[in-house]
Amino acid sequence: MQHSGSVDDFVRQMAQYLDWPDLNLDLMQSFLQQQNSSVLVPDLELFSQFWQPADYRKKDQALIWVPALDPLKQPFYKEDMLIQKGKLLAVFIRPVTLVKDLLPQSNNLADLCPDLIIFHWSRCGSTLLGGLYRQLSAVKLLSESMLISDMLLDSFWSEEAKPQLLKLAVLLQGRFRHGETQLVLKLNSWDLQQWPLWLQQFPDARILCLGRQPEAILASHQRMSGLHMVAVNGVWQAGNPYDLSLSPLQGRIAVLRLLMCYTEQLLGTGKAEFLDYRQLKQVLQQNPQQLVSFLSRELTEAEQQRWHTFSLRDAKQPELIFQASQSPQQIFTTEELQQIHNELGVEYQALLQRG
Repeated sequence: MQHSGSVDDFVRQMAQYLDWPDLNLDLMQSFLQQQNSSVLVPDLELFSQFWQPADYRKKDQALIWVPALDPLKQPFYKEDMLIQKGKLLAVFIRPVTLVKDLLPQSNNLADLCPDLIIFHWSRCGSTLLGGLYRQLSAVKLLSESMLISDMLLDSFWSEEAKPQLLKLAVLLQGRFRHGETQLVLKLNSWDLQQWPLWLQQFPDARILCLGRQPEAILASHQRMSGLHMVAVNGVWQAGNPYDLSLSPLQGRIAVLRLLMCYTEQLLGTGKAEFLDYRQLKQVLQQNPQQLVSFLSRELTEAEQQRWHTFSLRDAKQPELIFQASQSPQQIFTTEELQQIHNELGVEYQALLQRG
């Protein structure tokens, strides 16, 4: 059924599978509607070989599943899930499971440790770096999973439950299904607030944090704000640093200051490395093997050629040629640039020194 090219073909295959000779579209839709409205309690180890969780439904702490027919190829996990949701199998069959029913089975899943976890401040080259790793043979990139973020931020769960929740989500979303042997996780920028949990659960993973000149990051958000850079967003566990009384620029400065503070704490553990966007571009041009060393492997000639081709494209829209955006000097006034430097410049330079 996963290869059905038409609705008629799908109905025919369903009739064979269900041994229901007179099955038609109306009967099938009625039958599947009943199935989709019930909660599934599967054999998780077997089920997750062929299905992957796409979304977390907060109202009842449920996971929404889609087929795992193809390897992840898009810059962001949600984009791959949108493609899978458009396939006939996902249109007609929509499994739903409750997280509480899955947790007892988590120990039955094959263990999996990410090879590399990427924290970042957003708009600082993380999509470029993640895309480069996705070009490597047998590497799976799990990029900015909202499911993991949403689950960890759900106040329904106690702090004691979150380690097991995180492990379950990574095992299910990061599972190797298409010949992969290495896993790279690129987190959402606000996941940086959860860094102690990530290090606790995956102590053997390499940890890399990406940053950039504050004025460059803020200029990008001035054009189009990310979710964490607006006053009302729900992504902060200990309260939103973007207070409603602040101006848009002051609010974004407060958010970036918090991300820089978390980065300083993370680097203080001695278990993470810091890389600035300008350093990333320089290393990519002069010594790309240095980036591959985070995965303890060598860069082949074919992979290096793929890296070169990919680096010329827009990382978020690979079908487009990369074009540099406006500079901060074109976005901000002299007074605004001075304000950014005064409030964030010292902290940024200190992080550069540590990286």
